[in-house]
Amino acid sequence: MFLMPVMGMGGSERLVHSLVQMLDRERFNPSVAWLCGKQPLEEFKKLNVPLFDLPKKRRIDLGLMRRLADVIDREGIDVVSAQHFMPAVYAFYGCNWVAKRALIFTAHSRWEIEDTPLKWRIAGGFLLRRMAAAVGVAPEVSEAIRKIFRTSKQKTVTIENGVDTEMFAGEGHGESLRSELGLAEDELVIGTVGNLKEVKNQKFLLKAFAGIAHQYAKTKLLIVGRGFAGERDNVEQQLRSFVMEKGLSGRVVFAGYRTDVANLLGVMDVFCLTSVREGLPISLIEAMAARLPVVGTNVQGVREIVAPDKDGLLVELDNVAALRNALERLINEPHTRQRYGMAGREKVVNRYSLLRCVQAYEQLFLAVTDQGGGN
Repeated sequence: MFLMPVMGMGGSERLVHSLVQMLDRERFNPSVAWLCGKQPLEEFKKLNVPLFDLPKKRRIDLGLMRRLADVIDREGIDVVSAQHFMPAVYAFYGCNWVAKRALIFTAHSRWEIEDTPLKWRIAGGFLLRRMAAAVGVAPEVSEAIRKIFRTSKQKTVTIENGVDTEMFAGEGHGESLRSELGLAEDELVIGTVGNLKEVKNQKFLLKAFAGIAHQYAKTKLLIVGRGFAGERDNVEQQLRSFVMEKGLSGRVVFAGYRTDVANLLGVMDVFCLTSVREGLPISLIEAMAARLPVVGTNVQGVREIVAPDKDGLLVELDNVAALRNALERLINEPHTRQRYGMAGREKVVNRYSLLRCVQAYEQLFLAVTDQGGGN
């Protein structure tokens, strides 16, 4: 069972979706559960696996521990793969005390570990050292797990995120998608993909694009993603207001939540990720798989992927002039765009393929159950 904090389609949820899709069904019977967000997305419904909505009803919900334990026991779950810290805490009771099943904790960023308050560092260390394994999506994440929670090297592993490289191998998707989005064939498109939340820092990109838009008439900015109502860090309305204030309504396209990300990347010419911090950003890896030159902020999680002036460019956080200069360089140098794009795809194929990622998780699931397969 994959246990997620929310039913959504952010980085960790997309990883779960890909893993469920690709696991060897002759050996594994996957299911998905989540703690917040009631209705399963269509993408998860189409997986044709058991889905469990286990709502967290209060800040500390002891009843959730019992409900989750009942599902684990009733469904004969062999392994619970908990994404992020909170789901792992709630699954511990069912896995370690009631049903005696293997529990794996996966951390998706170094900062989510380093930001853990002292009391939870102590409690988390106690729990994690009694789980079957802890996974970091990058070497620095695994290092943070060992340092903060004092887990052993034997039980702390690194499995880097992966993407389906063939899905992003296309050369573009023609006039119909551009027409739908209001993009002319002769316009250069700068794009970004991600939930509209503070940590993704899309306003930084908008500030840089505001200057570019006045100088380069044939450029547009495509923003893929949405903010979620009720979330404190939802910045969608702020971004839309900024676009209106700067007179950019005809130059910035808000595409909203989309399931055809591979197609959307096919109409972009440059990809930009301006996050404050990241774990191992799948959106960036997907863009590189799609042969896009990338510009990212020089922050943890991004700088580990982008090799400056080889497959992309890095700029300092919130340095608007530097970001504008980087984007202008790629606008003016099509040969550089092509060179970065080819190098980026080669890196993804060699290091971040989904097949490699899935095989690593399969080996881990088998190792912690010491049997031929499981649920």
